This record gives sequence, structure tokens and C-alpha cells, in this order.
Amino acid sequence: MTPAAYERLQIRIPLAIAAAAAWAAAALSHERKLVAFCSSDVWTAISLDQFALAITFSSPASLAGEWMLMVAAMMMPMLAGALGHVRARSLPRRRKRSLALFVIGYCAIWGACGIPIVLAMLTLRLMQLSPVVTIAPVGSLILIWQFSPAKQLCLNRCHDQPPLAAHGIAADLAALSYGIRQAIWCCGTCWALMLVPLMAQDGHLFAMAATSAYLIAERLDPPRRPAWEIRWPSTIVRLLWFRLSLWRRPDNAGRVRA
Repeated sequence: MTPAAYERLQIRIPLAIAAAAAWAAAALSHERKLVAFCSSDVWTAISLDQFALAITFSSPASLAGEWMLMVAAMMMPMLAGALGHVRARSLPRRRKRSLALFVIGYCAIWGACGIPIVLAMLTLRLMQLSPVVTIAPVGSLILIWQFSPAKQLCLNRCHDQPPLAAHGIAADLAALSYGIRQAIWCCGTCWALMLVPLMAQDGHLFAMAATSAYLIAERLDPPRRPAWEIRWPSTIVRLLWFRLSLWRRPDNAGRVRA
């Protein structure tokens, strides 16, 4: 194994374990009806003028925990590049601290981003609108953002790997600020599609998995000029088509038959 491959494994294996744990915890929470903002019947039985009472049934701390659990499950696979950059640019004795500071900054921004998103979805749920009335405006908002130049700008900036200081307090601040900036652009890229699993009362975990897969796929695309356009993850499609074409070659078919 080459040193570069070993370095990548040092990031990807812990991330894979942490993501698997987050998915398991999310599945357990969903099974026990603890994901209050997407599967609990408490909200559908409470009117708008009892919003404060609803919060007592599902405390802000509980909602924050549920939100961060969903973020951890969906976003961790996309952090390999950024965490690898922090690890590669940190001195060996500072690596754990730099990685921890990056994660702290990243999680802080996602936690703040979740406040308006979760409250908006709870408000829609408490209004007890019909599914069509809810899906139409939210779906339109998702599509408008997905095809907007601002979405592409945020997606481009998610690929940033700035220089990081190696010594002293400057190194700590660099790791922390990199986590904050990465989360800002990641929130800008993902916030609209994060509404999909939040809207899915039934099939919440499937919606999480499908949305996560799409977000990972679109992150593979290289940066390009921001513009209004129908945007789709073309890189993963080309890779899959290439793999399929190799598998369907006559020489490979002969090996399969053999």
C-alpha cells in the first residue's frame, strides 16, 4: 500500500465507522418514534396556538440532537477530502486537535442552519395542510435552488482547500475557520435537499439515504461557472456508464462465461 493510500484510509475508515453508527442511531430513533420533526404523531395533534406546548413534548435539545444525527449520517461521507486536507497540513503532534477543531466549527454551523429549517418544517406540519399544498411550494423552492447560480457557487466552494497554518494559535484558528467555511458552503449546497427527508413522514430513512446518495454524487462533479441550468450529477453517471461498458466488452463476457 502506498503512503498516500494509507493516509486516505486513516480518514475514510473512521468516517465510515462514524457514519454507520449515525445511520444505526437514526434507524433506531425512527423505529422508536423519537424523530419528532419527521415521524411523531405529537405534532399533528397540536394546533398553531399551542406551539410552545408542542416544544415541551419535544424539547429543543431533543430536536437539535435529532437534526445533528441526521446531518452526521448524511454529511460524513462528504468530509473525507476536507478532513484529509486538514490531516495532511497539520503537524503529527497537532493532527487530532486540528481535526477536532475542524469538526467543531463544521457542526456549529450545521447546528445553526438547522434552527430555521426545522422550525419551518414544524410550522408547516402544525398547519396541517394537505400533502399537495405542502409539497408544491416546498418542491418548487427545492427545484429553484437546485438550478440557481447560487447553488453552483456554493458547490464550487465546497472544493476549496486553502493553505493552513502549521504552528501555534494560528494553526488552531485555521482549522476552526476552515471547518466553519466548509460548513457554510455545505449548508448552502445541501439545505434545500435536506427538506426532502424532513417532509417524508413515511419512508424517512429511505428519503435520507436517497438524498445522501444524490448529494455525494453531485459533490463528485468538478467546479463550473455558476448559471441558471438544469443540474444533475454527471460525473457519477459517466463513471457508471464506463464501468458498464467495460463489463459488456466481448473479452469480459468471455471471462464471465468461462
